[in-house]
Amino acid sequence: MLVLGISSLHRDSAAALFDGNSAIAAIEEEKLSRSSGTGGIPRQAIAGCLELQGARLSDVTLAALADRPREAALREAEFNLRLLFSHPRAADWTRTLGRNFRERTQLRQLRGLLGDTPALVYFDHHHCHAASAFYTSGFDRALILTLDEGGEMRSGQISLGENDEIHPVRSLRFPNSLGWFYSRVTELLGLRPHHDEHKVQWLSKDGQPEYLSALRKLFSRDSAGMPVLNQRYFASGPDHRGTFSAQVYRELQIQPGNLPRNAALRAALARSAQALLEELVLEIAERFRAQTGTDSLCVAGGVFLNVLLVRALETRSSFRRIHVQPVAGNAGTAMGAAFLARKQVSGNSGQAPLDDLALGPGFTAEQIKTVLDNCKLIYKFMPGEDQLIAETAQFLASGKIVAWCQGRTEFGHRALGNRSILASPFCEYVVENVNQYIKHREDFHPFALSVPAERAAEFFDCTANCRFMASLGTLKKPLASLERFTFNGRSLRIHTVEQRVNPRFWKLLHKFGEPAPAPVLVNTSFNLFGEPLVSDPRDAVRSFYCAGIDALALGNFFVLK
Repeated sequence: MLVLGISSLHRDSAAALFDGNSAIAAIEEEKLSRSSGTGGIPRQAIAGCLELQGARLSDVTLAALADRPREAALREAEFNLRLLFSHPRAADWTRTLGRNFRERTQLRQLRGLLGDTPALVYFDHHHCHAASAFYTSGFDRALILTLDEGGEMRSGQISLGENDEIHPVRSLRFPNSLGWFYSRVTELLGLRPHHDEHKVQWLSKDGQPEYLSALRKLFSRDSAGMPVLNQRYFASGPDHRGTFSAQVYRELQIQPGNLPRNAALRAALARSAQALLEELVLEIAERFRAQTGTDSLCVAGGVFLNVLLVRALETRSSFRRIHVQPVAGNAGTAMGAAFLARKQVSGNSGQAPLDDLALGPGFTAEQIKTVLDNCKLIYKFMPGEDQLIAETAQFLASGKIVAWCQGRTEFGHRALGNRSILASPFCEYVVENVNQYIKHREDFHPFALSVPAERAAEFFDCTANCRFMASLGTLKKPLASLERFTFNGRSLRIHTVEQRVNPRFWKLLHKFGEPAPAPVLVNTSFNLFGEPLVSDPRDAVRSFYCAGIDALALGNFFVLK
């Protein structure tokens, strides 16, 4: 049995392929098309998943889409109708009709792509988010909280997972959206909404919540205690879904033109927005924990890509166990749709803890050699793994920066030791070198530190969610070289690496740690200029030569400039 899960056809579209027991493959369309945020039908992702299994579409038992377009269209029409009476200029029927026509065309094309076999079924977007979280948690019973900007015109859902069933409890309807609010703050700070929300959370660590009281006025509560966006603080914007009104600027006592030039003001606004987000999510979670009597929490949806929010839940909520679906955004719904499709076919979702995200394409030595020869590069081939690891560890110990491209591509935005740029945290200028000459990004971005899982407790306090960089840890040992990677006290990004999940990267960490103060490496994603994570050998070679990286470990090949 094979089932194919397809995310909703909006931003970050993806596909996932499951058999009767496990996840076989999952990949975002953007990593194959090399265009960030790609939406629409994930044709290349579907083909890539099938290729990894050596299967054809006719071999698939059932395909599932993480979207119900008809219900979404009806909700949007209802929303625009209400808007027509309250804010006539904000209602945009032309845009709505255009989007509905485009989605109908995409669905017709998707059915044409699938043919007569497999059949295509539709699942609720937030139900797919919930399935992706609960069925990968290993919990028998848990509260499930999903929050995003507005999938199917709903911005959140609270569900209860019990055994193999997921029961919706309450939903949060657009525009009462915490994700939408955070995107508007992203825009307010001069960043790109739907692209740079991660920058807002990292910018927030350098500020104080000076504007928290003013931002609290943006939300009231309904009779059930759920957040309701105060419409008088918003006006019709260029995206026809609203932006902050002049009233917000008056409440904040700021001038829009001052923001790009005032770093302290931007940090304070970011911190205030982050504090409000954490406050509201904790309030929702605790309210429904009390109602359902659960002590376990599963979360998914784009809002939970925010690791500061996840850490707040871990440290400030009453839940005993918290599981974050690490590919929490739209792409992750492909996995949720696959789980629900498998349950529809077999009667059982096949839920199991998520151990590994290396679900994308991998490449043989022959395929890598063909690319290197085609690029006319000089390289060294390491016939044994130990030789490759020893050479890489030596380079890292000498202060060099190495692109580490091994095995299969990770599913999601985070590099977990397969498509990573690595450096020694004990090198004096590692932060400046990686930020300025490789990643070309702002200094407020923190670096992640990878450490073998069995040794993590020697140096850090961290939770199981650090396996996928979905949360933060705390520095325990006063290692001077690692202090510079901390923020907000002794917090820092931690990635714990298990031997059974990624044995080659685990061995590299231990080899590097033999002469070093600790088996810890700086780990940042192998991508440049806002592009998606590299996937194939040609992407790796191009990115390597476009940045100040010293060496490329590509499979068992070692390339120097």
